[in-house]
Amino acid sequence: MTGEGPLMLDRILGQAAEAPWAETLHALEHLGGLETVAIPEAEAARKRIRLTTDRGRDCAIALPRAQKLTDGAVLYCRDGMAIVARIDGGARLRLVPQSLGDALRLGHWCGNLHWKVVFGEGWMEVILDGPEAGYRDRLRDLAPLARFDIG
Repeated sequence: MTGEGPLMLDRILGQAAEAPWAETLHALEHLGGLETVAIPEAEAARKRIRLTTDRGRDCAIALPRAQKLTDGAVLYCRDGMAIVARIDGGARLRLVPQSLGDALRLGHWCGNLHWKVVFGEGWMEVILDGPEAGYRDRLRDLAPLARFDIG
């Protein structure tokens, strides 16, 4: 928007859904002062990202190692304007191991392939960064070592 360079976002201030942020952001949204940055989930682990808000504002995120980008992270709030991160879910492949041992082997396998994953109760989802067929092909190689369903 301006020729001054990007707005530096160097820390996470809080979460949009938590008090007092929820009230503050709701009020700013009504005043037209709420902007968001869309971040693909596969990129959310990065500490440094250059991007543009939904209103065209040039931003550079440079977070400390201890902080992690999550959906709803409040990155800026000053002078009647706030910026909130929105993590884009993207395509996923859900894997459901049949036992604890299968889960360990499956997790180890995915880690060795450097796949980005999200864990849930009894399942894990691989965040697809390419065609699903390539992931399924690699998982076929694991079938003799771990029992799991693809759902």
